[in-house]
Amino acid sequence: MMTSRGKSMMTSMSRTRALFGLALFLIAAVGSAACVSVYEESKQHCDEKCQKRARAGEVVIVTIVLVVALISGLACLGSLGTPTKFQQPARGRGTAS
Repeated sequence: MMTSRGKSMMTSMSRTRALFGLALFLIAAVGSAACVSVYEESKQHCDEKCQKRARAGEVVIVTIVLVVALISGLACLGSLGTPTKFQQPARGRGTAS
């Protein structure tokens, strides 16, 4: 049975994870929109060297976002509570007496 402290802690952790997920989503959405607009504008104002630098910057930004997502996923996976000891199964149907 869960205590009120355990429930409030679980609720605050859920809220924190939800806010973190929302922040990652917003960062990804804004970043992708910015990359598209920069790419369209750079076609008109950048030479080939500038295009390569812009693409390298995009690769760095996407890599950082993916690494942050990976780290947050691993942190969430590590925070999952797994039991260290399981209950003994109750004698019931299908067991020999």
